[in-house]
Amino acid sequence: MLKSISVLAVALAGALAAGTATAQTYGFGQPATPAAIAGWNIDVNGLSGAGLPAGRGTVAEGQKVYEERCASCHGVFGEGAGRYPVLAGGQGTLTADRSVQTVGSYWPYAPTLFDYVRRAMPFPAPQTLSDDQVYAVVAFILNLNNIVPANAVMDAKTLAAVKMPNRDGFLTSTWTHDTRPDLHSTACMKNCKSGPVQVISDLVSLHVTPEQTESGNVGSQVEFKEAPAGPATAARPAVPSVTFAQVQKIIAQRCAVCHAQKPTQPGFSAAPMGVMLDTPQRIKAAAKKIGEQAVESQAMPIGNVTNMTQAERKLLGAWIAGGAK
Repeated sequence: MLKSISVLAVALAGALAAGTATAQTYGFGQPATPAAIAGWNIDVNGLSGAGLPAGRGTVAEGQKVYEERCASCHGVFGEGAGRYPVLAGGQGTLTADRSVQTVGSYWPYAPTLFDYVRRAMPFPAPQTLSDDQVYAVVAFILNLNNIVPANAVMDAKTLAAVKMPNRDGFLTSTWTHDTRPDLHSTACMKNCKSGPVQVISDLVSLHVTPEQTESGNVGSQVEFKEAPAGPATAARPAVPSVTFAQVQKIIAQRCAVCHAQKPTQPGFSAAPMGVMLDTPQRIKAAAKKIGEQAVESQAMPIGNVTNMTQAERKLLGAWIAGGAK
């Protein structure tokens, strides 16, 4: 993390502290005081952890703060609500056709996560968290990504010691006058992928264009119709009959790759938050949570990485509405 803010603050203070003549000449402003400079000088060095304040926080404490102050935007599991950033998962996807850039898959230095959370979060009210709360939230986010254990305690020493999975995944500068790594990449144009063009995303899967059911889709197996108007059913849609076999197929394809005793999704070594959907009993027990996350908020799957369709979400909702049998 560059010290640009600190340098700017010190330079400004030096210029103004040279005397009150400057303020008097232009008729505005006042010399920057050490206290004013300290309010801006809160950056943290990613390599050494220099600048991390005193304080500590546990994963359990961080979960409480996260659920109260962060989950409304970033999702209960760090999956990202709406179009807000995804925080968890994605390990091993940076070289894939559809990379998932998260704290666990992309972020290079753990101390700068503290810097960013303290400086800019929560989005509606930045810099309202105490240092202990920031350490706790950082601990929880790192745990969501299986980087630190559930009993981890983060402070200036332990956070600086955390090595992020993608720490060595950035380019190294060779210019002597500018060491920023993003200025020195070169296109190799070798070993390019051959074969026909493959469409890996479309506006339907991104929920921009309404979906049209096609033959063979899971969603084509049930036809949704309005119930005949009558004294008891006027203007009320019929709840289609959905079999558990249909639901289990959707869960297996779209959810259980992460939410299983042994996840198969790259980047996940354990089921997020311990929620497993790899048996009928577990699916039944989690029906309410499935409805909240996959049907109502549509926050899951994380970043819709498994491409759950709107028709599949309707099927899940109909199954839940029918009693989740």
